Amino acid sequence: MTAIIDLQLFQAAGRPLMLALLGLSVLLGLSGMANLWRREPWREKESRVGLLLVNVLFGLGFLLIGWLHWRINRELPLALPDQLAGWLNSQLAASNQGAAYGLPLYDPAQPPRYIIPLWIENEKYYFWFMSFALVSLLAWRRPTSHRFRGGLLVLLAVQVALLFSLADPFAEPLPRFFAEITPWFSGDAQPMARMGLFMQLYPKMIFYYNAHYMWLHPPLLFISYACITLTFLASLFMLVGRSQEIERLGYDSAKFGYLLLTLGMLLGYPWALQAWGPNWWWDPKICSSIMMWAIYSTYLHTRLYANKVSMWYFSSFLGILCFAAMVFTFLASFLFPGEHTFQ
Repeated sequence: MTAIIDLQLFQAAGRPLMLALLGLSVLLGLSGMANLWRREPWREKESRVGLLLVNVLFGLGFLLIGWLHWRINRELPLALPDQLAGWLNSQLAASNQGAAYGLPLYDPAQPPRYIIPLWIENEKYYFWFMSFALVSLLAWRRPTSHRFRGGLLVLLAVQVALLFSLADPFAEPLPRFFAEITPWFSGDAQPMARMGLFMQLYPKMIFYYNAHYMWLHPPLLFISYACITLTFLASLFMLVGRSQEIERLGYDSAKFGYLLLTLGMLLGYPWALQAWGPNWWWDPKICSSIMMWAIYSTYLHTRLYANKVSMWYFSSFLGILCFAAMVFTFLASFLFPGEHTFQ
């Protein structure tokens, strides 16, 4: 596979980028901790420049990931010998009869190619934390306390450290995807075995990697996760003091995140019917997502009464609970078997 796509070049370019991202984030985290404990702001201008540079580094890495996916699209078609194409199309036509969602027929002139979105496997963590870095930069421009800005930097540093140590997308690029397709490109399979490999790869290409919903459903959710994290930080500060501007910032972030979360969940519905049929409803990830959406809805409703002392703190508690529900929803993919499982 390395002979077809230069993964070593991808890794060599991504390694220094991740090291720079980690080093800069650690410095920002230390600055954030200093501002959390100081009465007066400390090096806020330098921290803002550093936060801007973190976003630039994230953007460069995202472009590099896009380059890898472009190379996959150009260099890794699922090309069959001509003598097998007719037989395959007869089988596909028969299996498509009566099916709600059938597989497209094979075109020998244009063999199917992967159009993989930029947020699968470890890349989803990269996109998620990149979204939080951008949300933090936008929040920085709002008038708020230096301590709150320090909290933003600390959270960002924690996320980048987790990304670097546990989910670096450049260290081992798309391991599950390449493990799936490597037998196809090994070139030593007999014709019928090759046909069997094709029928393993083709449905997943159509209903997962190349699904239009894959370009909308996951990124909307990951951006909403970034907004929920910002609301979580604002809720923590609301427990410490009654700052109207921090409360408004958390509420504005919650409104935008709630909109994206709702859209993302709604767009996941037709995709689930297409990919899994009617058996998707009791997937643990879906059930926990509905729970998170309900808690998020409650938080937004309680904000209508945030001027009351008791409701102020109750709303803060719900903002923290939204974040806990988000973490649980994400971990459900690892803890419980289902369609969304990462195991």
